[in-house]
Amino acid sequence: MTDDTMNEPETGYEGMRTMPPPPVEALSITDKFVGILTEPSPTYENVRAAGPRTTDWLVPVALTALVLIVGMFLRFSNPEFMAQMMETQTKSLQEQVDKGNMTEEQAEKAVEQFEGMEGFFKITGTISAGVGFVIVFFILCLFYWLVIRFIMKGDATFGLILSAAGLSTFISIIDQLVGLLLTFVTGKPFANLSPALLTGSDMSSLTNRLLMVINPIVIWSYYVLGIGFEKVAAISRTKGMIVAFTFFLLASIAGAFSGYGM
Repeated sequence: MTDDTMNEPETGYEGMRTMPPPPVEALSITDKFVGILTEPSPTYENVRAAGPRTTDWLVPVALTALVLIVGMFLRFSNPEFMAQMMETQTKSLQEQVDKGNMTEEQAEKAVEQFEGMEGFFKITGTISAGVGFVIVFFILCLFYWLVIRFIMKGDATFGLILSAAGLSTFISIIDQLVGLLLTFVTGKPFANLSPALLTGSDMSSLTNRLLMVINPIVIWSYYVLGIGFEKVAAISRTKGMIVAFTFFLLASIAGAFSGYGM
């Protein structure tokens, strides 16, 4: 065998070299938005194959925070909303008086202070709505990643978890917009598409707060999040749903009993 023959490329099957597959092109953020609403599985498969992008979480999280800020500003600018807040505060103070925890004079002074700080509450409530959401988002993503990585044995990076959770947040924007519309249509401060829409606006009622948990748009967002965990972490659909809805139930029940966000 000559040197030329030895240097010729092998053409048999044994000598064939497999070429690496071409890199997967990431979908644009607008395509991902449409995909999350219509075809979440292939959208998340693209995220896994092409790799996470900062825009996957930055755009939806920023938009959600903006909607929350605008929504709270409009609520605090609504005299009816402020009147309901005052009514709730007065009722709470009266309960403290009835229990003997404070006097009538102390309750009246507290009401006066609340009325005098209306502008302060408007500013702090508006800002905290957006900032609080961003902080909670990152904390939840950390817990998601820990559970998926060490309990469900998924192989997703923290960046992929951010992408999965961030993209599902697009649905949360829809929920916030619908809730804001219902607030001004019904006059209820924090209305949403739950059975609580039909039972009254008393958010001091634990029953109403629990009913608010049954929100189909929020449930939809967590279902999509479960699909996201399945695809980006290479785990089963069941495991993905367990992670998503466990956190949903824990957060919802905690919120209902504490009254936070209601």
